[in-house]
Amino acid sequence: MAPWTAVIVLTLMWFTASDHYGVWCHKLSATEKLNLRRQMKRLSKPAVTTIQTKYGDTYDCVDFYEQPAFDHPLLKDRKYEFQMMSPSQTSTQKVDTDASGIDPFDIWVNGKGCPSNTVPIRKMERKELIRTNLAAKLAHNISTDANQDGREFAILRTQESKRYYGGGMITSVYHPQVGKTQYSASRVKFQNGPDSIAVGWTVNPSLYPDGETRLFIYTTTKNSQCYNTYCPGFIILRTDIPLDLLLKPYSTPGKTTYEKKLFVRKDPANGNWFLQIGIINATVGTWPQKIFTGLSSFANYIDWGGEVYSPAGVAPPQMGAGYVPVSQRLDYDCYGIQVTVINDQERVDYDPPSLKRYISSPKNYSLIDEGNRGDVLQRIIIFGGNSSPSNNE
Repeated sequence: MAPWTAVIVLTLMWFTASDHYGVWCHKLSATEKLNLRRQMKRLSKPAVTTIQTKYGDTYDCVDFYEQPAFDHPLLKDRKYEFQMMSPSQTSTQKVDTDASGIDPFDIWVNGKGCPSNTVPIRKMERKELIRTNLAAKLAHNISTDANQDGREFAILRTQESKRYYGGGMITSVYHPQVGKTQYSASRVKFQNGPDSIAVGWTVNPSLYPDGETRLFIYTTTKNSQCYNTYCPGFIILRTDIPLDLLLKPYSTPGKTTYEKKLFVRKDPANGNWFLQIGIINATVGTWPQKIFTGLSSFANYIDWGGEVYSPAGVAPPQMGAGYVPVSQRLDYDCYGIQVTVINDQERVDYDPPSLKRYISSPKNYSLIDEGNRGDVLQRIIIFGGNSSPSNNE
């Protein structure tokens, strides 16, 4: 195990409110304290107003150009030409609903989210930021292969180094059981060289202490890596969809299924990457082309599926619906449907060629590639673990 991995594993224990964290009582260095103060200052943006969700989350509505993205050295000129995506501007589109008919964006107490020309950003306390920084150093490392760092995968991935300009899937949303120092996620990942983008849902108490299933992005560039907007770069465009959106209610095997469409697309005109979610492809925000090196042109690797993390000596967490799928029934198993890429012809390919399963721990996790059914579901994957299925016959 590499030294940096050992440090992260030891310090990813539960933190106190002081400058000490973990059972090893590692004290923050002077440099770490300074960087933490700078990060807190950068994230503490003046709020135009403050709003709440129906689930009790509090968000600051921050002026568009005051959001953390524009602290990036390549974006400080703030000359980004933007179009805010507010509910009033999308009122002619059909309501985005999950499989139950529920509108998943109907989360705000005020019924609409932030005012025009502002974006929702959740406040973060100092101790939460420490946890998040440590989690970011470990999670979604550039390497996808398990390498004794505690991460395990059940994914379908591209094998040939081709040019990809986007892709995604519709994934069912579950609430896998994890410990305080673990995480479990369903995500899509795009990579080229030192750059990568991961998008999905996760249960990650180090990132989200409430232990709920929430939306996330994870961005890695040559000089930084972080969740959501904890390092500058990703520009939020919606007034009503936060990056850490709570995805509730959850799917229940054999009963109601809730799902979320996740899609990332590179704009051929300006080169920026856009995050779209939901069946109406609601544009949540964008990664400007200029913050990347490899991804500035295209992605040459994509994978879809599940990822988990657990420290050494701790029983592996659940993935997906919580058990290894054997039923191949979408009403019981965690799935990804419409597994797609945008190919080098800049067309959506619903049956990407040369894809291969990768399962790092077959005794705990699995992924079934059902191929393309030829119907509206298109390419299908089913994944999960770590226990035997129950009541799924």
